[in-house]
Amino acid sequence: MSRYRIGCCVPGASFMPEGEAGIAADALASLEWGCGAIIGAGFDYAEAGVGVIMGLTETQLERAVSEKLPIEACNSFIPPTYKIVADGACDADGPLYRYVEESMRRMAKLGVRVVVFGSGGARRIPDGMTTACGREYIVRFLHMCAQTAEKYGVTVAIEPLRALECNAINDVATGAAMAKAVGSDKIAYLADAFHMACGGESADTLISMDTMPAHIHVSEAPDRVYPGAHGGEYLAAFAEALGKTPYAGRVSVECGFTDFEREVKLAYEFMNKHF
Repeated sequence: MSRYRIGCCVPGASFMPEGEAGIAADALASLEWGCGAIIGAGFDYAEAGVGVIMGLTETQLERAVSEKLPIEACNSFIPPTYKIVADGACDADGPLYRYVEESMRRMAKLGVRVVVFGSGGARRIPDGMTTACGREYIVRFLHMCAQTAEKYGVTVAIEPLRALECNAINDVATGAAMAKAVGSDKIAYLADAFHMACGGESADTLISMDTMPAHIHVSEAPDRVYPGAHGGEYLAAFAEALGKTPYAGRVSVECGFTDFEREVKLAYEFMNKHF
């Protein structure tokens, strides 16, 4: 039996450039369909985009709660329409504050325990601003999130993204250091095997870290397809290295799909073998 909880992301509403995107006309139907296929394939839980959760009407949200949809994690926290690296972005009761409050309220009702903060567009550092200054804005945002996260019991996991998607946080060490700078147990970091592979980070990176991530994402590089599609050599090495650490949390497949109902089963076969 795996020491991890193995999950998969419901297709759609992710900000990643590959794969199926956009919120379905009926957000609840999208969640029901995705969760059904994911659990049916053998996974322990589903991960959903925050955009889908926000797309639910209050009635649909209550229905999702009553149906006990197995959504334990969310991703794509902040849409690119919100700019975190900007003066006044984190003002009390401002638009971004209200978005964080409402999204966490909804996640908490659904039983979500961790939300992934990738959101490369929202946290982009504008041209002409130093990286250090831009990261100060992001830390300020995370301090704001920490208060709401404490209220709702949701952990925010900072996701390092490849340079193509983000110019602020691109490696595991930077994500871990930023979480440490906030100093809240509700602000942590994520390790994404795809972004690590694209950035040239060794599969053994987590072995040397003094703190463990709060969440893990996996998919195949270089085109972010389901685990095992290209043989999974890096992912197998990543799984072996992860097994040498104390980590015993969730590991989610986050990738693009061309035939979700078929490929989700193949993804589970690989995950069940290696994780």
